[in-house]
Amino acid sequence: MFAFLKLIRLQNLLIIVFTQYMIRFCLIQPILNLSDLDLQMNEWEFGLLVLATVFISAGGYIINDYFDVRIDTINKPEENVIDKGIKRRVAMGAHAVLSSLGVAIGLFISWRCNLLLSGGTLFTLSVIGLWFYSTTFKYQFITGNLLISLLTGMTPFMVAFFEVPVDIKNYHTFLIDQETRFGFTATSTILIWAGAYGLAAFALSLIREMIKDMEDVEGDKEYGCRTIPIVLGIPKAKMIVSALIVLFIAGIGYLQQAQHGSKDKISMLYFFFLIQLPLVFLLFRIFTANQKKHFHFASILVKMIMLTGICFLFLLKFVLLK
Repeated sequence: MFAFLKLIRLQNLLIIVFTQYMIRFCLIQPILNLSDLDLQMNEWEFGLLVLATVFISAGGYIINDYFDVRIDTINKPEENVIDKGIKRRVAMGAHAVLSSLGVAIGLFISWRCNLLLSGGTLFTLSVIGLWFYSTTFKYQFITGNLLISLLTGMTPFMVAFFEVPVDIKNYHTFLIDQETRFGFTATSTILIWAGAYGLAAFALSLIREMIKDMEDVEGDKEYGCRTIPIVLGIPKAKMIVSALIVLFIAGIGYLQQAQHGSKDKISMLYFFFLIQLPLVFLLFRIFTANQKKHFHFASILVKMIMLTGICFLFLLKFVLLK
């Protein structure tokens, strides 16, 4: 059982669940409440949406490890469980079952929300994308990085993607016409916030994927991968990652200007101490990293920054939108 939980990356799946529930209850619901409205997607429907996302993600982790057995014997032999704790055919079977269940549940919830074509396509393409990432894209220059980052960015945005159409169906023009305190309609406000979180998740995931490529360069090079640090070299890969970090810090600074204009000092301080300063430290670690363990630490730090970004929604719900 422990080997299987390790294979499906239980901690990452819990972060996915946490993220989607935070977007629902600490972002979308408070914004709707500003207009005396409430969530229209019921709890079991939303639970199925989260479950579909978790199943597809778990299937993706399994198939990635299945095709990475040889590479992982070099990059992270202590973490590889296929052929050690779990047989290859069991892993492939688990991937097929979890991915199929994820798509089936996704199609059902898409039908319930009148999004059968778009929602069903989204879930199906996610499974297909994860398969081709494991078999092809991850070995190519930047393609795999972009695909995984895109799927990561979809995780928070999917909550709004499914909730908003149901809200519009039930509230009609009231939801579209009435402005909130943000100066936008409730629909626009939700989509802007969810889109911003999706974009941030995409950017941080891209940074983390490139850092992981630098961490795993030895095994990746051995088996013919064409990742950024292999094609361009570690120094240039560091420069690219550093540039992305600086751009992200600048983006947070732009938000802080708006927060300063609205006298939202709480958010300014939160972003400064819990996001910007860790990003500056991350920048320093990237410049000084010269061992595998240094890049591993940087990768974990990015994940922690992503979590603190999600936890900002607690502040939004219980302080800023009160």
